[in-house]
Amino acid sequence: MNRNVVFKGSLNFLALPELVQFIGTTGSTGVLRLTTPYSRVTGSIYFLRGTPVNAFNGSLAGLDALYSMFGWKRGEFDFSQEKINVDTTIHMGQMEIVLNGLRMLDEGMIKGLEPGGLKKEELGIFDTSFKLPLITKPITHHSLMVAEEEFADGDRIIEEGEYGSWIWIVLNGVTEISKKTLKGPAKILKAGQGTFAGNTSSIFRGGYRRIVTITASGKVQLGVLDTQPLHEEYSRLSAEFRKILFSLDNRFREVTERLTDIRSKTTKLEDFIDGRHAIAKLDKSKEEAFIIERGSASVLRNRENGYIPLANLNKDDFFGQIPFLDISHEPHSSSVFLSKDLKATALDLEGLQKEYEQLSKTFRSIVKFTANCISIATMTACKLHSQTNETNPGKTDSSI
Repeated sequence: MNRNVVFKGSLNFLALPELVQFIGTTGSTGVLRLTTPYSRVTGSIYFLRGTPVNAFNGSLAGLDALYSMFGWKRGEFDFSQEKINVDTTIHMGQMEIVLNGLRMLDEGMIKGLEPGGLKKEELGIFDTSFKLPLITKPITHHSLMVAEEEFADGDRIIEEGEYGSWIWIVLNGVTEISKKTLKGPAKILKAGQGTFAGNTSSIFRGGYRRIVTITASGKVQLGVLDTQPLHEEYSRLSAEFRKILFSLDNRFREVTERLTDIRSKTTKLEDFIDGRHAIAKLDKSKEEAFIIERGSASVLRNRENGYIPLANLNKDDFFGQIPFLDISHEPHSSSVFLSKDLKATALDLEGLQKEYEQLSKTFRSIVKFTANCISIATMTACKLHSQTNETNPGKTDSSI
């Protein structure tokens, strides 16, 4: 069969976690096929706009099949851009899939596929108890760079709470993103080549406070982006799309604040549930999202050891599923609680998708990077919640 194979290579060089992130960055639709000398079957992962929606590996299907291939360190892969015709059985963002898969590898829940298995050092697994997830992306923004700056190991690039209206791209090295807490900095993730330092609210709402602290981890070379072209694109966006951008920043701020609360053991579940008796019944089979006009909403994840508050949403914030945003929240991974006085308007997702596709690669990359940060911060908050063994008696009805 003639397939439109756009890239291929060796799993020795690019492992499945990196492949999932790379395809997510490109937003491609198609099939990733993997082979290994230690299996007679070909594994297949189906992507829709960069997000895995189904997978097959022998008798396994869906997430079970996808996770089983995280142990395939040796073999070959190819990705073909093509229309896919499979049921959507995976309802989880790419970054959450990657972090869960790496955790399962580390805990021995997934075995390396070869005689005797693979040793941990051969797999290149990071221990999530001690090392941070690292995001890297292709650099496609050279034309917007107006200057270059270098930072030494430990230098503060951005200080949480300070004002700023500029943004950098990481050219070389790794930065570390953290949040201040009463017990010291809470590390969230590392951002490498092709990622950004700065947030959209700082660019388009001049004088906006920085959400997190960003520190150089080793020697780092950054490129200063010319924000004028970004402002010109922003000026052409609809009012709805602008609200999405600022709400996305607010969601990141909220999730990192919850991470701070969990670390400091100051989480108050009642602040997110009391007075919000209605629960958003979002249809998981279709994409739908809303903008809040009046009232408020809360996003919480239900775990075995209790609800984990993720975000408080207010006027002009969105809730629901937006096709080009993978933040690993509602409707599949979290519940949305609504205030009694809530009034919300349905978003024109088709129109928003068209606007998104017309954005420059730089603008789209900034949006996707923010979404990735939200997803990783959420996973970090959930992990901290489990480690502190917080419970919420009477509030953990899994049927909610």
